[in-house]
Amino acid sequence: MQPVHKKNTKPNRRRLILILILCLIMILAALLFWFYFKGKHAQSTLPEVKAAEDQQITLIGKAPEDLMAFEVFPPGHASYRLVREGDLFQVADSPEFSLNAYMIEQMAEDLTSLSAEKIGLIEEVTGGAEALGLVGEHFRVIAEYSDHSSLTLSFGNAAYTEIPTDYFMLSGDSSVYLVSPQIRSNLDFPLGALSPPPRIDFSSDLLTSLQVTEEEAPFTLELTGGFWQLTSPLKHPADLGAVATLINDIGDMRLAVYVGEAEELSLSDYGLARPAREVAFHLAESLITTYAEDGQLMDSQEVAAQSLRFAVGDDIDRVGFYCLYQGAVYQASYASMGFITTLQLTDLLAKKPVVIPINQLLALAVEEAGEKRLYQVELTERIEQNNEIALDEQGQPLYDPWIMLDGVEIDSEAFVLEYLKLMDLSGQGRLPEGFSPSGSPLKRFSFSAEGMALELAFYPYDALHAAMAVNGQAFWYVNTQSVEDIAL
Repeated sequence: MQPVHKKNTKPNRRRLILILILCLIMILAALLFWFYFKGKHAQSTLPEVKAAEDQQITLIGKAPEDLMAFEVFPPGHASYRLVREGDLFQVADSPEFSLNAYMIEQMAEDLTSLSAEKIGLIEEVTGGAEALGLVGEHFRVIAEYSDHSSLTLSFGNAAYTEIPTDYFMLSGDSSVYLVSPQIRSNLDFPLGALSPPPRIDFSSDLLTSLQVTEEEAPFTLELTGGFWQLTSPLKHPADLGAVATLINDIGDMRLAVYVGEAEELSLSDYGLARPAREVAFHLAESLITTYAEDGQLMDSQEVAAQSLRFAVGDDIDRVGFYCLYQGAVYQASYASMGFITTLQLTDLLAKKPVVIPINQLLALAVEEAGEKRLYQVELTERIEQNNEIALDEQGQPLYDPWIMLDGVEIDSEAFVLEYLKLMDLSGQGRLPEGFSPSGSPLKRFSFSAEGMALELAFYPYDALHAAMAVNGQAFWYVNTQSVEDIAL
């Protein structure tokens, strides 16, 4: 029998793998060469300018009061013309338009005192003015002076120099210059950015209610009888910590940039034709008083109750949004006013719903296992051993609760201890959305106080927990044993 030789395929497989690897290396090398030459080509299209002596040349040397008018052409925005009227500037066709004096002063300073570094002539630049970004829609300013002369300042692209600079040219001069980008930063503003936005100047202490109007989840937060409560679309005590944060946020509200009067704009361009959300702050009437340095009352002015409304429009690059306020459109930042775009009813629900302190409690009705108990609370002045009324540190009378259970006086200290347990009862977790309690409650507490009526009921939820319903609405569950431990 002839010997049988088994064909060895391993070398062929190795050769195939080696060929594949070499092909991948060649493809990768080709891609790297392509990117390299593409980058070289891109670099070759950059302006080629001959560097002159590194020195600053004074291009404009005038006094600020020599500037009589200037017209600004900000890319992407309408141009505008400012003219001198006495010591101030005003918008040529809208003299009543309010301008930020400091910003105008900076603009006037740069338009009357300007130095730059000369780097060559425009004809020496590869690609000419277009390569420098000095043709078409580019930023420029036309300045007019008291000697009847005028200059056009043209700002181009950023120059890739060690110290940041911009390409710059001046009318009547074929030279190309480099100037600090700060000059353009001081000049390149749309007209609206020059108007100081109004101060949202109201004390959060005057806030009586906040109303959020939107299609999905509108709600109203009100201060009634000293208690912050959600009153629409449900009645629920508000979380005191969340309200304190809200009050603090209100104090930090600032509008950023004036865009224009609403009647002169297409509101749909800003998401304000039919705003998705409006937030209204309702303020109580107040009294503004003015005092002299010696403490004597100089003047007092009554301010009627008022409402401030803010409509929320489109987002601006995730850093702000458009806002309609008092007939004008503004830009607002999320840092200072973002809370009005995100505030939700669920953020304000109190996890500890018993917010009525015992010194404001009038009555407490308890229902459990078919039995009913009624606690009534009265406050009596605390009498010292010398038969004088006890006073606190501010000199105010101190009071002690006097408790009646179904008409019979009981130990007030025992009641207070159990009532404090009730005030400390907090939701442990959220119930499923849309949860609705059914059946008879394990226990029900009904509170009466000036400015608030509160019902707290606990329903079976699972083996260890009870659903806590506040005025019929259940959002949280609690430990069943915690409810059973309240001996009221």
